[in-house]
Amino acid sequence: MDESALALLERIGESHRRMVALADALDWDGLVGEWRSTQPEIARLQKMALDRLSGRERVQAAKRIAELLAFEEKISAQILPWREQVQPLLETFRKFPLKGGGA
Repeated sequence: MDESALALLERIGESHRRMVALADALDWDGLVGEWRSTQPEIARLQKMALDRLSGRERVQAAKRIAELLAFEEKISAQILPWREQVQPLLETFRKFPLKGGGA
């Protein structure tokens, strides 16, 4: 392993903290950008053999992964209500697309 799984988990956690703040601010473009920049790190983590960590490192990794899941729940708590609010509008646009250049 070139990079420590724990260091990678910490960086992913920092990104998730930023995503929570972006979701709280309803900054969906910022959230998507942050997610896109974090996705390669998550993919790299998925390829790591976490079962090779020492017992203490496993405990730390498990704690950090639990934090990531908690962050994702906070993000979802912001996204889902917003999505429910805009879904009818998006459905209307799908059924009745705007014609021409707008106003």
